[in-house]
Amino acid sequence: MAMGHEQVAVLDGGLPAWIAAGPGEVAHGAQRRGTGTSVAKSGQQIFCDADFVQQRLASEDFSIVDARSAVRFAGTAPEPRAGLRGGHIPGSVNLPFETVLRDGHMRPVAELEAIFRGLPLKESLIFSCGSGVTACIPALAAELIGRKRMRIYEWIVVRMGGAREVSGVRRIAAGSAP
Repeated sequence: MAMGHEQVAVLDGGLPAWIAAGPGEVAHGAQRRGTGTSVAKSGQQIFCDADFVQQRLASEDFSIVDARSAVRFAGTAPEPRAGLRGGHIPGSVNLPFETVLRDGHMRPVAELEAIFRGLPLKESLIFSCGSGVTACIPALAAELIGRKRMRIYEWIVVRMGGAREVSGVRRIAAGSAP
């Protein structure tokens, strides 16, 4: 989807679940197929840049969902990258990515719906984290419960918390009120 591919799947539980399941058809009967060509192209506009985020900070229609841990969101734990300040973007909502998982697997849809219902979210969502990787986990959960209007900003913490600030956006200091 993000790279223009429409028929995609996610292995629930990832590689650890596949290994734990033991050998199966893939290991014992996979047919070798010829090589093909895959051309990555921009499909849905799922990723967004700093300008997009900046323009939507005061929007009545967008919520920023921070997928980092609660202690990183609060600014009480050090950031893993040197030079980054802790805290979060004012007005953002914390949904640690682990919240939508149970034992490494995505929670059932009914549980995901309850999790999202319990958050003060607007219609459109921008998922963020430190790199964009963990932001994809709650974004997938949102997709599973039918949310369609969402974006992922992969470098929001690095850009907004590092030396290059996004104009007009401030990060809260550790221990201050969100």
